[in-house]
Amino acid sequence: MNEQLDRFETIKIATQYWHGDSKTATLIIIIFILTFVILLLSGFLLQRYLKSKNAKAFFIRFAKNRKLTDREIEILWEYAQKMERDPMLVLEFKAPFEKVIDLYVKSDPNADENLIRDMRKKLDFMVHSPYVPLITTKDIEIFQGGRMIVDNRAIDVALYDKDERYMYWLVVNDDLPDTVVPGDPAKVIFIRKDDGIYTITLPITEIIREEGRTLVKLPHTFELYRTQRREYPRIKIDQPVQVELLDWEGQDGRVFQGRFRDIGAGGGRICFEKVEEPLKKLHFGDTLLLRFTLLGTPFQLKFKVLEKDISPKSLCLRGTFVDIDESVQNEIMEFVQRELLRMAQLNRQKSTP
Repeated sequence: MNEQLDRFETIKIATQYWHGDSKTATLIIIIFILTFVILLLSGFLLQRYLKSKNAKAFFIRFAKNRKLTDREIEILWEYAQKMERDPMLVLEFKAPFEKVIDLYVKSDPNADENLIRDMRKKLDFMVHSPYVPLITTKDIEIFQGGRMIVDNRAIDVALYDKDERYMYWLVVNDDLPDTVVPGDPAKVIFIRKDDGIYTITLPITEIIREEGRTLVKLPHTFELYRTQRREYPRIKIDQPVQVELLDWEGQDGRVFQGRFRDIGAGGGRICFEKVEEPLKKLHFGDTLLLRFTLLGTPFQLKFKVLEKDISPKSLCLRGTFVDIDESVQNEIMEFVQRELLRMAQLNRQKSTP
């Protein structure tokens, strides 16, 4: 009983003291709020640190599975963080990888080009499909021909060499106008047969004249203007297709069920809802055997993989038909044209009041 009275008296005295000094009360409130904010902020920072630490540990394990060295892993992690990009995407897709590497090259004057090439090889970014649009001028093939417009003149050029910072275009007929100097804009136009027409406009870094040849040195860029080129029109469809692997790691005869998402006389796009391991391992150039039906007509065609697109819930392959007879190609073309006409008629009916 006496103990309870003592506590009551203590609270009473504290209350009297609280009300008796407004400055002290204000100070106590401020200290309490600051303490709460500090604890809240500390918890947030600790959580963020632990999350980052776990993310980096996962990134390192994944990168080591790709045989990357410690230095290569650290470079990709560091510059992905500087660009505020997901480091995992850097390991999986070429576009974010090239963006990160570009920052590394521009930031470090001693950037190791052999190390960069090693990373590209390990991540399978060296081989670039002739059907897949270019991401950067670093992907332009050596000896690619084109036209360079300088000082209101068009001259023939070919890509002679390239490194991580610059590309060197050879003036084929050595007819570069004498009035052209470093700093002048140069527009290069070239055609990739199975892809499109590209245009880049860049300032000339240097003009190199040596051993009877003239080279125009240009910086690399991601700014490529592309015009689509496709030999045959395609139509969006949702059609079942059986996909059989051919001559691929002992998987001959294994059949997967997919669906055509678009098709044309030259090729199409096939998607799979179930992402199985053999499909994930397909690469550019692998050949598949397709069995499908269009308007009651069965088809059995070989299909060369040009591009693979993986998401958590699906996998899609874009490719071209190979060894296709002209009569079969005409049948598919007729199907596409018929579908295009049908869609045009439906659109007209919808628009008619």
